[in-house]
Amino acid sequence: MSWRDAGPYAFDPPLTGAEWAWQFLRRNPGYQSDYAWFIATWRALEADYGAPPQRDFFRWRQDPRAWRAETELGACAADACPGEADQVLIECWMGAKWGVRKFPPDPALERPEPGVELDWREQALAVREVAAIEDPSSEPGTLTLAFDLGLPLAAQLDDARVRLVARRRALERAGALPERTVRAAGPRWTCWLRLLDGAAAGAKLDELAAALRLDDAAGELVKARAMTISGYRRILLMD
Repeated sequence: MSWRDAGPYAFDPPLTGAEWAWQFLRRNPGYQSDYAWFIATWRALEADYGAPPQRDFFRWRQDPRAWRAETELGACAADACPGEADQVLIECWMGAKWGVRKFPPDPALERPEPGVELDWREQALAVREVAAIEDPSSEPGTLTLAFDLGLPLAAQLDDARVRLVARRRALERAGALPERTVRAAGPRWTCWLRLLDGAAAGAKLDELAAALRLDDAAGELVKARAMTISGYRRILLMD
């Protein structure tokens, strides 16, 4: 579809959070490259050993092409499927690296078939440990807090809650808080999808800015690309 035409981006029915996350991931060149390698390897293995459920899984598992090194996953390794000799099966490698379950979806897929949900792995919501009470260099909408673990935590947690609520309200009043729901964020994400598709089609920044009425097309493109790398996972944690 053409990024210049807003019509195809008016998704009907509206996208769910899981589907929005997919829209960004499928535009990630890294995922596209990994999938191209994966599906070519998978089909070659099927040609040699048969397709599930009739495949000769014992011989399949003996083939080095069916495995990738667990070390390639870095911090994602803990979420990988059980493997052998520090290796994981290629479908598990794809899932652990990109956060999907079952068979990795083809990036050419616009959205799942009706009634079929994208199956994402559970996204961890972790609290970062920091040294400062508030870090001006952190991304907008974040507040970093330090806790003294040598003192009672209950009072500190109560204080943290007050600080977080106050900070959120201040950002809301200033209009600086990122959208907190999938529905509210939809218009911005739609613009980012068109921006990504336009850039992929070779459009220049000034051309993108004019067509999409953006004051800072370069800055918005950076944010859009960040959504394809890791930001799509945040969508899965939203309401």
